[in-house]
Amino acid sequence: MTVEPPTPTPAPAPVPASEPAAKETKRGQTRLWVPIVLLVGLLVGVLVSYDTPSYILLGPFEVHVPLPEWFREQLILHNVLSTVSIALLVALAVIYARMYWQTRARFSLGITVVLLALLVESIIQYPLLLGHVGPFPQAQTTYMLYADAFTIVAYTVFLYLSLE
Repeated sequence: MTVEPPTPTPAPAPVPASEPAAKETKRGQTRLWVPIVLLVGLLVGVLVSYDTPSYILLGPFEVHVPLPEWFREQLILHNVLSTVSIALLVALAVIYARMYWQTRARFSLGITVVLLALLVESIIQYPLLLGHVGPFPQAQTTYMLYADAFTIVAYTVFLYLSLE
């Protein structure tokens, strides 16, 4: 009777050193994309806000009435914050559309549809567009700034978590 020696079990393959580096690179890109999107939205918002009117149209005869300076400053800030919000929505929609394209997951398709609906709503309610179409609602400007700030924080957190 002959006894065969046990066959050696192969040692697990060593983990390539590039995998942790790739993971760190992806995290670095995540940390980089959020400020880039915020900065692009801020720059475009500042450039676009130069088109903010210095008057409003009142009455059926569209009489040009000059805006108070404090109101115009709030309107400019609202334009900038709304543009940052739109930039974040565009980035999120691109991420989830790409995710759907790669995985065909219905969840990512649903999020993409919701993000596109929010994007269309933001464009329709864009302050400069409202100012050119008809009279701008003056009483709501201060409250819109608070809403813009909370929206930007929410979209920024959503973008950061989506890139992880």
